[in-house]
This record gives sequence, C-alpha cells and structure tokens, in this order.
Amino acid sequence: MPPRPGRRSAAGIPTRRVPYRVVVLGLAALSVAALCLGALGLSGVFPFSPPAADSTVQVDRPDERPLRILFVGDSISYGLNAERQDLGFRPLMVDALSADGPIQEFHKNRAGATTRTVSRLVDVPENLDLAVVELGTNDVVHQTAPDEFARSYRALLRRLHTESPGVPLLCVGTWGSAGGADGSDAYNTLIDEECARQGGAFVSLYGLYPVEANRGPAGRDVFGGASDRFHPNDTGYRAIADLLLGRIAVH
Repeated sequence: MPPRPGRRSAAGIPTRRVPYRVVVLGLAALSVAALCLGALGLSGVFPFSPPAADSTVQVDRPDERPLRILFVGDSISYGLNAERQDLGFRPLMVDALSADGPIQEFHKNRAGATTRTVSRLVDVPENLDLAVVELGTNDVVHQTAPDEFARSYRALLRRLHTESPGVPLLCVGTWGSAGGADGSDAYNTLIDEECARQGGAFVSLYGLYPVEANRGPAGRDVFGGASDRFHPNDTGYRAIADLLLGRIAVH
C-alpha cells in the first residue's frame, strides 16, 4: 500500500499533527465561505450544497373547489409509447388522486422539446394546489449548456410561484440511467438544487429506467406511433405514477 499523503514512509518517524484549534478555525472559515457563495447563487462551484428539499410534497385539498393540478413536461408527460394515452403517468395520477375528491387538471407538454421551449408555452393558472414539473430529458439529449438549462428551469419554477403563490412543487428527474456518458447526472443535480431553492421535492427516475420491463419493446403500435426502446411502456408509466404518488401527501 502506498504511503498516505503527508506521511513519511520511513519507520519510526512520527507524522506532524495539525493543532485542533487550527482545524476548528479552518472548518468555520469554510462554512462561512459556503454560506456567502450560496447567497450569491454560486453553490455549484463549492463543495457545499443547499439542503435537500423535503422528499414529500404536502398538498391541502380545498373544500369549496376541485384540487387544481398543473403538469408541465415533455414526451414522458405526454404518454408517448403507452398503449393508450390514458395509461401515461399523468392520467394515472389524476385518476388516483380523484378517488378522494374532484380534480381539475391543467397540462402543457411537448414531445422532443427542451425546458426553455416548453416553459415558453406554459400559461400558469391561478390558485394551483400542486405543480408537477417533468423536464430535462431533452436537454440531456440535445446537450443544452448546464448554465442555460439551470436558468430556464429556475425561471419556470419562479414563474409558477409568482402566478400561483405557494404552490407545492414536485420536480421529476430525467428519464435515464445514473452515471451515463450523456452527462445526465449534472442535469439532475441542477433540477434537485433549483427545486430545493423553491421549497419543492425532487424525485429521481434513476431507479426505474434501468429496469428493462419498464421500456420497449420497439416496433409496437402504440399511442403516438410506433414504440421505441427508450420511452416508458405501460409498466414503466405505472411505475412512474406510483413513485410520484408516493411523494404526495394530500390533506
């Protein structure tokens, strides 16, 4: 085993110890620097990150009107590759949530579109009770510059809170595998961070994509045309719906 950095390999020569007071002062200085950079929005360039968002979205069901939900997304929200459109994760979630009361659904999704493109198409309703944002997969595919993606995603979440103050946010990660050569990890980190800044909950799909039963096979006649090996199938969409429903607590 090679000697550790800062130690001499010769036997009998003691290593130099840093005084405890120096260590404490150094850590305190690093913490202050992290807080300052976080306030400037530069946490991504420092090894400290903002606290993770709550893993569960708390939703209050109103007594006098239906629960109002907005879905914003791409082809995954559209339900591409499901046998029928009503078997996509969005209709499945609406159906499940309506079991305890009426639902008024709003949605805007565009297959193949990046976050910037979709966000420009969204008209945010007032008095929303929940917003589900499923974007970023096409930014990975098109290799949108991470800083541009972060700006677009941040602007969308801020607009949601401006047009419908206090709406709980559920931010869905990209459809893909962890550690991929496409760099999807960087985009998911940004989604998580931006969602946390707005008090929302991030949900990763990394545990679902690698399961072969959740995708394909290619060449079937499905909603939106012929199926492929990338998009979720009926099993995959059900798994996504169940995962997201498990992160929503309706009171």
